[in-house]
Amino acid sequence: MIPRAFCLRTAALAGVLLLYLPLAATAAVHEVTVGDNFFSPSELTIQVGDTVRWVNAAGGNSHNVTSNTGAWAASPTASSFTFEVVFNSPGSFPYRCTPHSSVMTGTITVQGQASSAELAVTAFNAENGSFAAGQEITLDTTIQNSGDADSGAVTLDYYAMPEGAGATSQSLQSSGQTGTGKSGTGLESIPDGALLLGSANIANIAMGDSVNHQAMVEVPGTIPPGTYIIGVTLNFADGNAANNDRTDSTAVTLLGVFVINAGLNDAWVNADAPFQGFFFTVFPDLSLFFAAWFTFDSVVPDGSATAVFGAPDLRWVTASGFYSGDSVTLNVELTTGGIFNDSDPEAEQTPNYGTITIKFLNCNEAEVTYNFPSLGLSGQMILTRVVGDNIPLCEALNAELQAMQ
Repeated sequence: MIPRAFCLRTAALAGVLLLYLPLAATAAVHEVTVGDNFFSPSELTIQVGDTVRWVNAAGGNSHNVTSNTGAWAASPTASSFTFEVVFNSPGSFPYRCTPHSSVMTGTITVQGQASSAELAVTAFNAENGSFAAGQEITLDTTIQNSGDADSGAVTLDYYAMPEGAGATSQSLQSSGQTGTGKSGTGLESIPDGALLLGSANIANIAMGDSVNHQAMVEVPGTIPPGTYIIGVTLNFADGNAANNDRTDSTAVTLLGVFVINAGLNDAWVNADAPFQGFFFTVFPDLSLFFAAWFTFDSVVPDGSATAVFGAPDLRWVTASGFYSGDSVTLNVELTTGGIFNDSDPEAEQTPNYGTITIKFLNCNEAEVTYNFPSLGLSGQMILTRVVGDNIPLCEALNAELQAMQ
């Protein structure tokens, strides 16, 4: 015997399901016959989201289906055809057959509420750190569509706001609002005092879906150096524009175009080539850059090679050149003929032994390209400092020089 309590619970559940079924009903498809000089039915009432399908099965005279407003149309044809339109907005939609507009007319009446997407930026994260001009920042945005329709294409605008001006944004981070008095969409939605970093397009966000979008945005060379709050604006018109903005409360440092300065004076090394490296010296008053490269021979000497002082495979060259901005090309000189700790005989320098080009990415990273044509040696490497003690000095000097650009 089935317990009475179980029967009561089952009956209650069935009642709940019956109440829910109309809400879960899918959109309907309504068929209209296209005949010679008539539509049947010519007057049709449907619900928002329903589809109307016009069917001309017999052929014969040339007919079509055309909205009176021109919003949709099927080309006139004497052949059999099927034509469909989905109605997502309520209202009255008259239509006609263009070749027989005096006699072949109809009206679709759509009832209910229009379907619409409701988008919100629910999370946003900007990569932390310090970034020079040309470097990329990774930006992650999460967007939720809680509406009852797909969104279609939307655009994300990424901006950098000076940290002081972003205090309001940080305080409103939890609500997803920036409080910067936006108006409109597109570039007008960028907050006052903020700089546009870039944009990204998303093809569609489906109804009820949540999308995680990642973008790589390059730091522009024109941005003034400083600390910035990074934010995103979702350009989409919906019922709640206040949740279309969000910021990352952690400030990042944007350096703009790097400027070579005396804070680079240090020992630098290629991590892939230990026990060798460079010494850099910058002379700001002369815009002169000097480098000494302490390295080894390009081949290991055989066992017969000897040296009175040091090792026979040790090599060093010096180079100098005038710098501009973040880069310098150095003319390499080879120094020979000297004696340990003595000026007699006097050493000789051979210029144009090769070239070294250095591009500084920031205060702790440099891209080096070298070329020694007569030796068949060329290549590229990344240098970093042996120690970071002088990095704060370099960053301070860089900011001062950028402000003078």
